[in-house]
Amino acid sequence: MRTVFKAQHPLFGRANNRQPLSKQQASPYYWWWAFLRRNQRYMDCCNNNGSGELAALYKDFGDVRDDDFRLWWNAHGIALFREQPKELFLKELTSKEEWLDEWQASQVLVVAVPLSLPKNQIDKFFARLLKARHGGQRGRKALSDSDASTARYPLNRNVSVSTLKTQLAVYDAIEANKVADKKRALADIGISLRIQPHNIPVSRDTPSTVADKRIQLSSTVSRYYKQARLIIAATADGVFPAKV
Repeated sequence: MRTVFKAQHPLFGRANNRQPLSKQQASPYYWWWAFLRRNQRYMDCCNNNGSGELAALYKDFGDVRDDDFRLWWNAHGIALFREQPKELFLKELTSKEEWLDEWQASQVLVVAVPLSLPKNQIDKFFARLLKARHGGQRGRKALSDSDASTARYPLNRNVSVSTLKTQLAVYDAIEANKVADKKRALADIGISLRIQPHNIPVSRDTPSTVADKRIQLSSTVSRYYKQARLIIAATADGVFPAKV
């Protein structure tokens, strides 16, 4: 069966023609792995060979200390994030116990057919019903539908990979700044990462304009950092990305 993912999966290319890192980073699953690697609780679990408070999560996600995302993806990611379609078969239900709780009206049509009715009347009924309810598409429900994911670990919400990249870059920069000999202001971190190019001061700016731009940069960097911390914390619960 073809492997299907709800979101864009990472691309690696072939052994003799590898794709650039950007092709991996175009997938939200790459960022799930990257944010999880910043979760100190999970890294402690990895350092303890999978034992500790997050041992159950470790059984699924494994050791993420290696920088090679492709190796982790092949060993764990595919199984965690691929869709697990449940096959539906055309069959007669002979008891109420055969009804499955996960069936939805958009997937399964259930009708009661009195066998005392003439066959031609039943045929006409089904013809009208199928015309009204069956769109003619083949296969399972589209992955774009909000309730279609059957992955073991579905994405918690729609997400922009560019935003995730920025959030994590800000988080890394601030964490590095905490232990640096020479501390940088939040605005300077925003300038170095080009968080908001339109707010980067230029030579023609007046002092008040520069001050306003730095305030905006500081506020944005602070917000991204807080969002990144929430997302990182949620990875320990098997949730990504957290609602921020």
